[in-house]
Amino acid sequence: MMVKNKRYITNKKQRVVLSDVLPFETPATFSNRHFYEFLISNEVELVGNRIQWKNNDRSTKAIMKMLFGISDGQIQSQSCTHFDLNVNSGALKAIPFHYKISHKHKEFRELTVVHPKSQLAVIEFYDVFKDLILYYSSQSDFSLRRPFNTAQFTYFKDRLHYDKLSADHETEGVEVFDKEYENLKTFFSYKEISNIHKFYESYKYHRCEKKYDNLFKFDISKCFDSIYSHSITWALLEKEIVKDNIGLSKSTFGGIFDRLMQDLNYGETNGIIIGPEFSRIFAEIILQKIDKTVQLELADLESPLIFRKDYEVFRYVDDYFIFYTDEHVKDEVLNRFRLKLRDYKLGLNEGKSEEYSKPILTDITKAKVGVVKLLEKQLAFNKIEFSKDEFNGKKLKKPFYISSNRLITEFKIIVDTSKVKYKDIQNFTLGCIDNKTIELIKVSIEECQDENVIANEILEMLDLSFFIYTVTPRVNSTIKLCSIISKLAQFSKLHLSVDLKHRIFKKIYDEIFLVLKKVRIKEHIQIETLYLLIALDDLGREYRLSEELLGHYLRINLVKKECEYPLHYFSITVTLFYIGNKRRYKKIKKVIENYILQKINDVSMENRTKHTELVLLFFDLLSCPYLDRVFKNKLFLLFGIQSSQGALKSEIINYRKYWFTKWDNFNFGKELEAKKSQEVY
Repeated sequence: MMVKNKRYITNKKQRVVLSDVLPFETPATFSNRHFYEFLISNEVELVGNRIQWKNNDRSTKAIMKMLFGISDGQIQSQSCTHFDLNVNSGALKAIPFHYKISHKHKEFRELTVVHPKSQLAVIEFYDVFKDLILYYSSQSDFSLRRPFNTAQFTYFKDRLHYDKLSADHETEGVEVFDKEYENLKTFFSYKEISNIHKFYESYKYHRCEKKYDNLFKFDISKCFDSIYSHSITWALLEKEIVKDNIGLSKSTFGGIFDRLMQDLNYGETNGIIIGPEFSRIFAEIILQKIDKTVQLELADLESPLIFRKDYEVFRYVDDYFIFYTDEHVKDEVLNRFRLKLRDYKLGLNEGKSEEYSKPILTDITKAKVGVVKLLEKQLAFNKIEFSKDEFNGKKLKKPFYISSNRLITEFKIIVDTSKVKYKDIQNFTLGCIDNKTIELIKVSIEECQDENVIANEILEMLDLSFFIYTVTPRVNSTIKLCSIISKLAQFSKLHLSVDLKHRIFKKIYDEIFLVLKKVRIKEHIQIETLYLLIALDDLGREYRLSEELLGHYLRINLVKKECEYPLHYFSITVTLFYIGNKRRYKKIKKVIENYILQKINDVSMENRTKHTELVLLFFDLLSCPYLDRVFKNKLFLLFGIQSSQGALKSEIINYRKYWFTKWDNFNFGKELEAKKSQEVY
């Protein structure tokens, strides 16, 4: 039996960096957990234009300047425990780290990690304005996902046999790590739908199906790319008032939010960064204003349209659902949205809109129902069947047989008949298989099945999972796949014979080998398959890639000793994590070391600590146990710390074991479960 528990979250304002400032799509080795510990242990905070901390030793001061990108020219005054910043010199502006992931067919989504000092600014903004954020997020009757309170609890399930099985847990809400506040989903708790797919199964959706004959779906075209940062003040104060009172508007909540979004995006006003939760909050406040205006204008027509009588609208982030019966109602609602969105330099994605009539059943819903039925029928591990022994009359357990070939064929039929694309249900299907993996492990332990039968079941599950994944590898689906791999590998280590364990590990290796050989790193697609390197590392030394194949995947030319495509921060750190101190990868390590030095050299000295990517890379490389002191001394020189400052360099290297990358003592299963708990879409 599962017992659900809850604990109060420790109410430190710095916990914003654990939940609201990073994209979901980052490697499992990367987190803000250790940065958070640094902020807490040193009482680091931004108050107004002052960055302050508690320790007065020279290494802390040197770290503060480099970590937060503060140059001497931006400091008005300083002491051993604070910098007073000259904001007119752009002291709070920083260059974020942008990276791309695959989104739609031949399209990319650009995600962003903001600078450590920008993260400090977000902490202060939340601390000062959290009540106003909640107020301005409560204006719309249409919103399905809005902050409605400061998160107070973290939930977890106590499953003793899963503790024994492996270090990962099935989670609900937020995974509990060493401290209950270390893996929050969000700073705020949200109302009402945490995931868009839950809306289709909700009472509200089904009620509207009964009440109305039609559904029209649309979204905002390139919403986050198109939002003008100044539009937050337009939403809260009206555009004309803002333009007539620009100076006064800058000191309002909207003006300060606008300035924050500009500073962390290096002064950019056209478009907001994509990925962090605080960007969704920024967009939510603007869209709430649009929702409310549309609703009021519809009610004020000569022939009023009344919400929840003539129509209903629901919005999940930037996806809209209009329920209606009369066509003219839909046209009026849609035209009002077109006009109001245009006021904020936004527009409908006309090519992506969809219309449904009763029965209101989307193609994706049909496909998902088909997938659930298929897996319930073919992977019914919890329904143990018995046969009668003809010789002594006893009941014997019938071996459970899985055919991945049959499952794959039926899955392809579901995709074809429901007229969806693989990518539309890939993540959902892998999530269902992940749940079935938990079921398989539980039944295998409790029912004491024959280990040969279990091993065959695992091999077939892996075959099915890799087939579904390899059609279109994406970050979310890679995380789901790795969750399946991690659970099955951990179970095999603990419960199967050595020979059977190696059969399963060999299967995982062979499948990953094929993926990495086919889906090589590209300039704009790197996160998608990096998780698979971490999954391989988790299998042990017998299942390591050759240096040639790793070089092929990374597009590193071992003959010319150069990277053929630019590698970014995540690719570099995950590769170093994977190769560790292994001598077989010494050529690749040397190429990457030279590449890092050139990458830093390509940016002028005065701008290096402004670049989020270089700052994160610098601190992670200093703590990396797989790089020698000679290389680290070269890094110090590139960041202005001279050869004569040997003692200071040693103090900085030894200051923390981890900064942003967890180089060792890494628990892949635990990190994956924590990652899955933070998924938004």
